[in-house]
Amino acid sequence: MAETSVHGDIHRESSGDRPNRRSRPPPPLSPSDLIGALPNDVIHRIFSFLPLQDVVKTSVLSKRWQSTWTTITHFVFNGDRPRNHETYSFDFLSLVNRVLIQSTSPAVKRLHVTGFVYDEANSPKLDFCLRFAMVRRVEDLCLGLTASPFLYPLPRFASRLSWLVRLEVSYCCFSSGTSIRWPCLKVLSIRHGELCDQSLQKILRGSPVLESLELDSCKGVKNIRIDSTSVKDMLLVPSLFSNVENLWAPHLLSLRVSGFSPHDSVFRLDDVSSLVEANLYLRILYFSMSHVERIRDLLKGLLEKLRGVPTLATGGSCLQILSHWEMEGVHSPLSKCRNLTLNAPISRWDLPGIVHLLRSSPCLEKLVIRLAGFTNLQFELDEESKDRFNYDEEDFLCSKKGNFECLAKHLRRVEIIGFPANSFRSKYLLALMKFLLGDALVLEKLIIKAELPTQYGQERHQDPVLLELLGVMQEVLSYRRASRNTEVIFNHPFKETSF
Repeated sequence: MAETSVHGDIHRESSGDRPNRRSRPPPPLSPSDLIGALPNDVIHRIFSFLPLQDVVKTSVLSKRWQSTWTTITHFVFNGDRPRNHETYSFDFLSLVNRVLIQSTSPAVKRLHVTGFVYDEANSPKLDFCLRFAMVRRVEDLCLGLTASPFLYPLPRFASRLSWLVRLEVSYCCFSSGTSIRWPCLKVLSIRHGELCDQSLQKILRGSPVLESLELDSCKGVKNIRIDSTSVKDMLLVPSLFSNVENLWAPHLLSLRVSGFSPHDSVFRLDDVSSLVEANLYLRILYFSMSHVERIRDLLKGLLEKLRGVPTLATGGSCLQILSHWEMEGVHSPLSKCRNLTLNAPISRWDLPGIVHLLRSSPCLEKLVIRLAGFTNLQFELDEESKDRFNYDEEDFLCSKKGNFECLAKHLRRVEIIGFPANSFRSKYLLALMKFLLGDALVLEKLIIKAELPTQYGQERHQDPVLLELLGVMQEVLSYRRASRNTEVIFNHPFKETSF
């Protein structure tokens, strides 16, 4: 199956680019004859590695190849401007339509049209793409419009794309008066779209085998009710412009809530009683004392509904608000969480929140800390609150000893993953590792993993990274271990070392 990318910078070949076949006829067993004998599956495989302009050029290689490219079943069109083009002006959607018109395959598996700004004059061209998807029984469809003042109104016939298995749309709007019939749809992603509660219900009723749903920064939806037993996974991304108020999904197994939360948010979880995995990563741009009560109620309500979830991930503003609670003596409901992942740089704003979660997770068996990102919460604190956060990290942790049931009975594995290696040098993180090693009675493994981006060569970074890790290793290995069975493992891009 061929997947062909279109980037707009398609150049028409001049006649000088074509071989002079009259003056140089190919020999009987020339390469042209050999490639002309290749089966279509092999030709399509070759096409899958080429952008469209190169696929078109293959038509000069063999007479049989002149129209072979029109039989491909995977189309990926990308209208993003190439970086090396200062001036870039062409009708991207017209190009897409011309290519689709030449397609001869009766069934097309994939059609992706992404990376272009929509305006109302483009509606007929996008309608043509959707009609093509309907006639050619497209299973994987993506309309990836980019930021625009206009939303593309999906035509009524789009609700009858009966062969769809996967659908992704962005900057599109749904009509509330249209009934949906997507009997094969399993994955649905709506980003920066507009739809009302009624439209969402019609989508859910018309997609009986839907398994995964993403609603990212969607306007108009307030009450999300998912009574379908097939929908098991959901990603909900609130934004400053969305107004989701509650989620009712008693059969959902996995939920991720990640995005910006306005100060006046009233979002709550009504029924998510079947969840086995949850990721809560809300970001609050500005946190003032006047919003403390509202934010406290919001987060406490979410944690109360997630208290029975065995696998939980959080970080960002959520963790920092928990730090504020810890300093004020506010308690969270006890959780049945056994696997906890934290995404935080481990600063003075994060450490009290980690303590808070450890105390409220008495069954915790595995703790993963990903040292990613920077603290982004701006506290507007009174003088008393400011004084609370001027603490010594080791004294603070020592004052909490004896309050963690998980350290005495259950915590067996801790993983700390970071980039770059010097992120492990945080004094708050080192204090936390020292505390865990010294107080976790059944701890079996403490794994410290340094990561490097693939674009950097190992040789360039090997020496400084190893030196940085060596210093961390020496310090961590000097810490007292409460359990004789605890193994400290340093995992870095060059080798793994255990002690």
